[in-house]
Amino acid sequence: MTMGRMQLAYLVLEVRRPDRWRQFADTVFGPTEPAVNPDGSIGLRFDPAAQRLVLTEGRSDDLAAIGLELADDAALDDVTARLAAAGIPTTPGDGALCRARRLQRLVACVDPAGNRVELAVGLERVATPAAPAFPAGFRTGEGLGIGHVVLAKGALATMEAFYCGPLGFRVTERIDAPLGPTRLRGTFLHCNPRHHSIALFEFPTRKRMHHFMLQANDVADVGLAHGRALRAKIPMSLGIGQHPAPDGTISFYGQTPSGFDFEIGAGGREIEPAGWREQPIDLARGWGHRPTARLKLRVARDTLAARLGL
Repeated sequence: MTMGRMQLAYLVLEVRRPDRWRQFADTVFGPTEPAVNPDGSIGLRFDPAAQRLVLTEGRSDDLAAIGLELADDAALDDVTARLAAAGIPTTPGDGALCRARRLQRLVACVDPAGNRVELAVGLERVATPAAPAFPAGFRTGEGLGIGHVVLAKGALATMEAFYCGPLGFRVTERIDAPLGPTRLRGTFLHCNPRHHSIALFEFPTRKRMHHFMLQANDVADVGLAHGRALRAKIPMSLGIGQHPAPDGTISFYGQTPSGFDFEIGAGGREIEPAGWREQPIDLARGWGHRPTARLKLRVARDTLAARLGL
Protein backbone atom coordinates (compact mmCIF):
# COMPACT_ATOMS: atom_id res chain seq x y z
CA MET A 1 0.00 0.00 0.00
CA THR A 2 1.28 3.47 -0.87
CA MET A 3 2.06 5.60 2.15
CA GLY A 4 -0.12 8.65 2.57
CA ARG A 5 -3.29 6.89 1.40
CA MET A 6 -4.60 6.18 4.90
CA GLN A 7 -5.53 8.41 7.83
CA LEU A 8 -6.90 8.12 11.33
CA ALA A 9 -10.43 9.28 10.56
CA TYR A 10 -12.42 8.72 13.75
CA LEU A 11 -12.54 6.99 17.13
CA VAL A 12 -15.53 5.16 18.58
CA LEU A 13 -15.73 5.45 22.37
CA GLU A 14 -17.95 3.40 24.66
CA VAL A 15 -18.91 5.73 27.51
CA ARG A 16 -21.05 5.36 30.61
CA ARG A 17 -22.28 8.96 30.66
CA PRO A 18 -22.80 10.49 27.20
CA ASP A 19 -24.29 13.57 28.87
CA ARG A 20 -21.04 14.25 30.73
CA TRP A 21 -19.09 13.73 27.52
CA ARG A 22 -21.22 16.26 25.68
CA GLN A 23 -20.66 18.82 28.42
CA PHE A 24 -16.93 18.03 28.46
CA ALA A 25 -16.65 18.34 24.66
CA ASP A 26 -18.58 21.61 24.59
CA THR A 27 -16.24 23.02 27.23
CA VAL A 28 -12.88 21.91 25.88
CA PHE A 29 -13.34 21.36 22.15
CA GLY A 30 -16.28 23.63 21.46
CA PRO A 31 -17.89 21.46 18.75
CA THR A 32 -21.07 22.33 16.93
CA GLU A 33 -24.30 20.67 18.05
CA PRO A 34 -23.60 16.91 18.26
CA ALA A 35 -25.39 14.71 15.72
CA VAL A 36 -27.44 11.70 16.79
CA ASN A 37 -26.79 8.77 14.44
CA PRO A 38 -29.40 6.17 13.38
CA ASP A 39 -28.07 3.65 15.93
CA GLY A 40 -28.32 6.18 18.77
CA SER A 41 -24.60 6.98 18.90
CA ILE A 42 -23.55 10.61 19.18
CA GLY A 43 -21.14 12.10 16.66
CA LEU A 44 -18.82 14.96 17.62
CA ARG A 45 -17.04 16.87 14.89
CA PHE A 46 -14.27 19.44 14.80
CA ASP A 47 -13.75 20.03 11.09
CA PRO A 48 -15.62 19.36 7.81
CA ALA A 49 -15.82 15.60 8.55
CA ALA A 50 -19.29 14.57 9.69
CA GLN A 51 -17.90 13.11 12.92
CA ARG A 52 -14.52 12.47 14.48
CA LEU A 53 -15.49 11.08 17.90
CA VAL A 54 -18.43 8.68 18.05
CA LEU A 55 -19.93 8.12 21.51
CA THR A 56 -21.80 4.90 22.18
CA GLU A 57 -23.35 4.21 25.57
CA GLY A 58 -21.83 1.29 27.51
CA ARG A 59 -19.97 0.20 30.60
CA SER A 60 -16.35 0.00 29.48
CA ASP A 61 -15.55 3.75 29.34
CA ASP A 62 -12.87 2.92 26.79
CA LEU A 63 -11.97 2.69 23.13
CA ALA A 64 -14.54 0.75 21.09
CA ALA A 65 -13.08 1.11 17.58
CA ILE A 66 -10.37 2.84 15.56
CA GLY A 67 -11.53 4.23 12.20
CA LEU A 68 -8.91 4.30 9.42
CA GLU A 69 -10.01 5.95 6.18
CA LEU A 70 -8.52 4.89 2.85
CA ALA A 71 -8.59 6.83 -0.40
CA ASP A 72 -10.89 4.56 -2.40
CA ASP A 73 -12.37 1.08 -2.81
CA ALA A 74 -9.24 -0.22 -4.52
CA ALA A 75 -7.09 0.75 -1.53
CA LEU A 76 -9.59 -0.88 0.85
CA ASP A 77 -9.63 -4.05 -1.26
CA ASP A 78 -5.82 -4.11 -1.17
CA VAL A 79 -5.67 -3.91 2.63
CA THR A 80 -8.45 -6.49 2.98
CA ALA A 81 -6.46 -8.86 0.76
CA ARG A 82 -3.35 -8.30 2.86
CA LEU A 83 -5.30 -9.14 6.02
CA ALA A 84 -6.68 -12.31 4.43
CA ALA A 85 -3.18 -13.36 3.34
CA ALA A 86 -2.00 -12.89 6.94
CA GLY A 87 -4.84 -15.08 8.22
CA ILE A 88 -6.67 -12.19 9.91
CA PRO A 89 -10.48 -12.42 9.61
CA THR A 90 -12.43 -9.41 8.36
CA THR A 91 -16.11 -8.54 8.49
CA PRO A 92 -17.83 -6.15 6.06
CA GLY A 93 -20.00 -3.50 7.66
CA ASP A 94 -23.66 -3.62 6.74
CA GLY A 95 -25.75 -0.67 5.59
CA ALA A 96 -26.92 0.18 9.10
CA LEU A 97 -23.38 0.40 10.44
CA CYS A 98 -22.18 2.46 7.49
CA ARG A 99 -25.04 4.90 8.02
CA ALA A 100 -24.20 5.18 11.73
CA ARG A 101 -20.55 5.83 10.93
CA ARG A 102 -21.55 8.13 8.02
CA LEU A 103 -19.43 6.16 5.57
CA GLN A 104 -19.79 4.67 2.12
CA ARG A 105 -18.12 1.36 2.99
CA LEU A 106 -16.50 -0.36 5.97
CA VAL A 107 -14.50 -3.54 6.64
CA ALA A 108 -13.64 -4.42 10.26
CA CYS A 109 -10.95 -6.56 11.86
CA VAL A 110 -9.43 -6.95 15.34
CA ASP A 111 -5.83 -6.22 16.33
CA PRO A 112 -3.80 -8.56 18.61
CA ALA A 113 -4.85 -6.65 21.72
CA GLY A 114 -8.55 -6.99 20.89
CA ASN A 115 -9.08 -3.47 19.53
CA ARG A 116 -11.62 -3.27 16.75
CA VAL A 117 -10.19 -1.59 13.63
CA GLU A 118 -12.63 -0.23 11.05
CA LEU A 119 -11.17 0.30 7.58
CA ALA A 120 -13.37 2.82 5.82
CA VAL A 121 -14.01 4.64 2.58
CA GLY A 122 -15.98 7.84 2.06
CA LEU A 123 -16.38 9.50 5.46
CA GLU A 124 -19.11 12.09 4.94
CA ARG A 125 -18.05 15.74 4.82
CA VAL A 126 -20.27 18.73 5.59
CA ALA A 127 -20.05 22.36 4.52
CA THR A 128 -20.78 24.22 7.77
CA PRO A 129 -17.87 25.26 10.03
CA ALA A 130 -17.09 23.45 13.27
CA ALA A 131 -15.12 24.01 16.49
CA PRO A 132 -15.89 27.70 17.08
CA ALA A 133 -13.67 27.57 20.19
CA PHE A 134 -10.66 26.97 17.90
CA PRO A 135 -10.68 29.99 15.55
CA ALA A 136 -7.79 28.63 13.46
CA GLY A 137 -9.35 25.18 13.27
CA PHE A 138 -7.69 21.78 13.45
CA ARG A 139 -4.86 20.33 11.38
CA THR A 140 -6.76 17.46 9.70
CA GLY A 141 -6.65 18.23 5.97
CA GLU A 142 -4.44 16.98 3.15
CA GLY A 143 -5.00 13.37 4.15
CA LEU A 144 -3.65 13.79 7.70
CA GLY A 145 -6.80 12.81 9.59
CA ILE A 146 -7.20 13.58 13.27
CA GLY A 147 -4.15 13.76 15.54
CA HIS A 148 -3.36 10.36 17.01
CA VAL A 149 -4.40 7.56 19.35
CA VAL A 150 -2.11 5.82 21.86
CA LEU A 151 -2.83 2.17 22.57
CA ALA A 152 -1.56 0.75 25.86
CA LYS A 153 -2.42 -2.95 25.71
CA GLY A 154 -0.78 -5.86 23.93
CA ALA A 155 2.82 -6.94 23.36
CA LEU A 156 4.73 -4.30 21.41
CA ALA A 157 6.27 -6.71 18.91
CA THR A 158 2.96 -8.40 18.11
CA MET A 159 1.06 -5.13 17.81
CA GLU A 160 3.77 -3.59 15.65
CA ALA A 161 3.73 -6.62 13.33
CA PHE A 162 -0.02 -6.18 12.83
CA TYR A 163 -0.01 -2.45 12.13
CA CYS A 164 3.21 -2.43 10.10
CA GLY A 165 2.32 -5.64 8.27
CA PRO A 166 -1.05 -5.84 6.50
CA LEU A 167 -2.11 -2.30 7.45
CA GLY A 168 1.05 -0.71 6.04
CA PHE A 169 2.09 1.61 8.88
CA ARG A 170 5.78 2.45 9.28
CA VAL A 171 7.86 3.19 12.40
CA THR A 172 8.71 6.84 13.03
CA GLU A 173 10.42 6.49 16.42
CA ARG A 174 10.94 4.11 19.29
CA ILE A 175 11.09 5.43 22.84
CA ASP A 176 12.61 3.92 25.98
CA ALA A 177 12.71 6.45 28.81
CA PRO A 178 12.25 6.60 32.59
CA LEU A 179 8.88 7.91 33.69
CA GLY A 180 8.44 8.20 37.45
CA PRO A 181 8.21 4.73 39.03
CA THR A 182 8.13 3.00 35.63
CA ARG A 183 9.67 3.16 32.15
CA LEU A 184 7.96 4.38 29.03
CA ARG A 185 8.52 2.00 26.13
CA GLY A 186 6.73 2.53 22.88
CA THR A 187 6.65 2.78 19.11
CA PHE A 188 5.31 5.71 17.09
CA LEU A 189 3.74 4.74 13.75
CA HIS A 190 2.92 6.85 10.69
CA CYS A 191 0.69 6.19 7.69
CA ASN A 192 0.95 9.67 6.09
CA PRO A 193 3.07 12.81 6.75
CA ARG A 194 1.75 13.14 10.32
CA HIS A 195 4.56 12.23 12.75
CA HIS A 196 2.37 9.49 14.19
CA SER A 197 -1.27 8.53 13.87
CA ILE A 198 -1.01 5.54 16.19
CA ALA A 199 1.43 4.92 19.03
CA LEU A 200 1.90 1.62 20.84
CA PHE A 201 3.00 1.81 24.48
CA GLU A 202 3.93 -0.59 27.23
CA PHE A 203 2.36 1.41 30.00
CA PRO A 204 0.45 0.46 33.16
CA THR A 205 -3.17 1.40 32.59
CA ARG A 206 -6.50 -0.35 32.91
CA LYS A 207 -7.73 1.14 29.64
CA ARG A 208 -7.10 -0.04 26.09
CA MET A 209 -6.40 3.55 25.12
CA HIS A 210 -4.00 5.79 27.02
CA HIS A 211 -5.06 8.99 25.22
CA PHE A 212 -6.15 10.54 21.96
CA MET A 213 -4.81 13.79 20.55
CA LEU A 214 -6.34 16.57 18.47
CA GLN A 215 -3.97 18.94 16.67
CA ALA A 216 -4.90 22.61 16.40
CA ASN A 217 -3.57 24.86 13.65
CA ASP A 218 -2.51 27.60 16.07
CA VAL A 219 -0.66 27.20 19.36
CA ALA A 220 -2.70 30.11 20.75
CA ASP A 221 -5.80 27.91 20.54
CA VAL A 222 -4.00 25.32 22.67
CA GLY A 223 -3.51 27.94 25.37
CA LEU A 224 -7.14 28.99 25.17
CA ALA A 225 -8.30 25.37 25.46
CA HIS A 226 -6.02 24.89 28.46
CA GLY A 227 -7.58 27.91 30.11
CA ARG A 228 -11.12 26.64 29.45
CA ALA A 229 -10.21 23.24 30.92
CA LEU A 230 -8.74 24.80 34.05
CA ARG A 231 -11.76 27.07 34.59
CA ALA A 232 -14.06 24.06 34.20
CA LYS A 233 -11.90 22.15 36.75
CA ILE A 234 -11.23 19.32 34.32
CA PRO A 235 -8.54 17.12 35.90
CA MET A 236 -5.13 17.84 34.37
CA SER A 237 -2.47 15.17 33.77
CA LEU A 238 0.42 17.05 32.15
CA GLY A 239 0.82 20.81 32.01
CA ILE A 240 1.69 22.66 28.82
CA GLY A 241 4.99 21.53 27.35
CA GLN A 242 6.76 20.46 24.18
CA HIS A 243 7.62 16.97 22.96
CA PRO A 244 11.25 16.42 21.96
CA ALA A 245 12.35 16.61 18.32
CA PRO A 246 11.51 15.50 15.75
CA ASP A 247 7.86 15.68 16.90
CA GLY A 248 8.01 19.07 18.64
CA THR A 249 4.29 19.34 19.44
CA ILE A 250 3.34 21.90 22.11
CA SER A 251 0.44 20.48 24.09
CA PHE A 252 -1.25 19.67 27.38
CA TYR A 253 -3.02 16.56 28.69
CA GLY A 254 -6.18 16.23 30.72
CA GLN A 255 -8.55 13.50 31.83
CA THR A 256 -11.80 12.72 30.00
CA PRO A 257 -15.01 11.74 31.82
CA SER A 258 -14.14 8.11 31.01
CA GLY A 259 -10.79 8.19 32.82
CA PHE A 260 -8.41 8.00 29.87
CA ASP A 261 -6.63 11.15 28.74
CA PHE A 262 -7.00 13.64 25.93
CA GLU A 263 -4.24 15.81 24.47
CA ILE A 264 -4.57 19.08 22.58
CA GLY A 265 -1.51 20.31 20.75
CA ALA A 266 -0.15 22.37 17.86
CA GLY A 267 3.07 22.90 15.96
CA GLY A 268 4.01 19.26 15.47
CA ARG A 269 6.51 18.51 12.75
CA GLU A 270 5.36 16.54 9.74
CA ILE A 271 7.65 14.01 8.10
CA GLU A 272 8.38 12.79 4.60
CA PRO A 273 7.31 9.13 4.70
CA ALA A 274 9.29 8.15 1.62
CA GLY A 275 12.75 7.22 2.82
CA TRP A 276 12.05 7.99 6.49
CA ARG A 277 14.38 6.10 8.81
CA GLU A 278 13.09 5.19 12.24
CA GLN A 279 14.76 6.98 15.13
CA PRO A 280 15.38 6.04 18.77
CA ILE A 281 14.62 8.61 21.49
CA ASP A 282 15.19 8.44 25.23
CA LEU A 283 13.47 11.62 26.39
CA ALA A 284 9.80 11.57 27.31
CA ARG A 285 9.50 15.36 27.01
CA GLY A 286 11.36 18.39 25.74
CA TRP A 287 10.25 21.11 28.15
CA GLY A 288 7.25 21.43 30.44
CA HIS A 289 4.65 18.64 30.50
CA ARG A 290 5.01 18.53 34.26
CA PRO A 291 2.95 15.67 35.73
CA THR A 292 0.27 16.61 38.22
CA ALA A 293 -0.08 14.94 41.60
CA ARG A 294 -3.25 13.29 40.27
CA LEU A 295 -1.33 11.69 37.41
CA LYS A 296 1.50 10.50 39.67
CA LEU A 297 -1.02 8.83 41.96
CA ARG A 298 -2.80 7.21 39.01
CA VAL A 299 0.45 5.85 37.52
CA ALA A 300 1.55 4.49 40.91
CA ARG A 301 -1.82 2.82 41.42
CA ASP A 302 -1.90 1.29 37.95
CA THR A 303 1.72 0.14 38.23
CA LEU A 304 0.97 -1.66 41.47
CA ALA A 305 -2.19 -3.20 40.00
CA ALA A 306 -0.21 -4.45 36.99
CA ARG A 307 2.45 -6.03 39.22
CA LEU A 308 -0.25 -7.75 41.28
CA GLY A 309 -2.03 -8.91 38.15
CA LEU A 310 -5.23 -7.03 39.00
